[in-house]
Amino acid sequence: MSHIKLLAQGINVAPMLWALQSNPQLWDQQTARTESPDSPHHELSDIWARYADPKTMREDGSHDSVWYPTSDFLPVKDLVYPLMQAAQGDRLGGVLITRIKPGQICKPHTDPGWHARYYQKFAIQIQSAPGQAFHFEGESLVTKPGDVFWFDNAFTHWVTNDSESDRITMIVCIKTDKGV
Repeated sequence: MSHIKLLAQGINVAPMLWALQSNPQLWDQQTARTESPDSPHHELSDIWARYADPKTMREDGSHDSVWYPTSDFLPVKDLVYPLMQAAQGDRLGGVLITRIKPGQICKPHTDPGWHARYYQKFAIQIQSAPGQAFHFEGESLVTKPGDVFWFDNAFTHWVTNDSESDRITMIVCIKTDKGV
């Protein structure tokens, strides 16, 4: 069974890329995933567009997600809502935009915790180039801008960027009973 699957191609991501290039100050406002040298995401860059509402955080880590102010500067919802509809989503969780600079790697890891287990992970490739790939044991997926893919983060995965270009991916967490 594959842990990653290409779902669609040709989504228009140009407005998102332009908005990201026009708002560099949005990167790394939240560094919980990237600041620790022990994190597989260390030294990568994030924009958190949607995640936990601290007022709803429960002891088991469950929570309701809310839009963060960064979503006011980016056309995130223009990409997220059609994906939510296509996935027949029941509930929208976190929305995270990640950047892996040339020569960097998101190290092999699994994603633990309530949020990672509750939602299915979908991704929209915003920027990429040959030499970049998303990996699982025995399989890799090379994506182009506008590609949409699903992945199972319960299994060890990592991302490499052996290109001269930033790899920018928007990860969208959706609760759905629909199979992928």
